[in-house]
Amino acid sequence: MTNQNLLIDNLAFAARGERLQAKLPLSDFPRLSELISSQQTKDATQTGEVEFKLEGEKNVLGQCFLHLTLNVNLLTSCQRCLTDMPLTLALNFHYLISNVDADTLDDVEAEAGDDFDVQEVSQSMDVKLLVEDEVIIALPIAPVHEGDCAPATMQSGEKPNPFAALKGLIKS
Repeated sequence: MTNQNLLIDNLAFAARGERLQAKLPLSDFPRLSELISSQQTKDATQTGEVEFKLEGEKNVLGQCFLHLTLNVNLLTSCQRCLTDMPLTLALNFHYLISNVDADTLDDVEAEAGDDFDVQEVSQSMDVKLLVEDEVIIALPIAPVHEGDCAPATMQSGEKPNPFAALKGLIKS
């Protein structure tokens, strides 16, 4: 399943209540790989992984939904101490499958509320691309360790004041 697209007909997938589950290595997500620590991609023992489950559902009103659950384990760089740190994300997304045009998209999204995002009907929706997009959006802008991780700054002694030479120029 690696290094190939996972294409589904999202409306048929949801209408039949199908389920797709996979655990893929970080190397299957090139844009995501670029955003995380370069150390992780060099060290094969610490390769990150993305585990996802996509479930389809059709309700009594005939509306089709997709439910995406993500569990992501990555190694990123702490922006405070600049050392590698593990990052774990557990995410849930819910999509309403709708065949709407751009003009009525705002109305459909307002009607769906905050509980669902709207996905356009597609006979070839790329699941890996959807998963990668959601993980990238969920990544923290500046990940940091939870505790205080900044290394202590070392003072090498007293530094001269750069304005000390100007002190003699002041007239009393």
